[in-house]
Amino acid sequence: MFKILDGSEGDVLGVEVVGGYMKADIEELKKICDAKLAEGHDKLNFLMKIDQLDFKKSELGAFYEDCKYALTHMKNLRHIAVVGHSKLEKILIELDNKLLGSTKKELIEKYFDVAHMDEAWEFVRS
Repeated sequence: MFKILDGSEGDVLGVEVVGGYMKADIEELKKICDAKLAEGHDKLNFLMKIDQLDFKKSELGAFYEDCKYALTHMKNLRHIAVVGHSKLEKILIELDNKLLGSTKKELIEKYFDVAHMDEAWEFVRS
């Protein structure tokens, strides 16, 4: 399940995933992103708070659909902040940024510990 975080406006979307991440969640998020793009925002900035994500209660297909959507919309992505509480998450986000990020295109993905939520918001708004 996910919820939209207060502070989401314009080209900035903050999402918190609590419990399992399901295919229905990604379908709803895709609709929200498509609507933002239809409003005229060329690039979207995301804050994804995943410290309460429960992988055991999630559907693998949801992660696949999420990745597929992100890869097909890379030209529409800018700053992505992933907020969590795991060294593994940090390593994976850093690797993802090295593989797919592009400072030239301003596509930058950063990991923030949940204690640094304010910095994550600053990053996606910059």
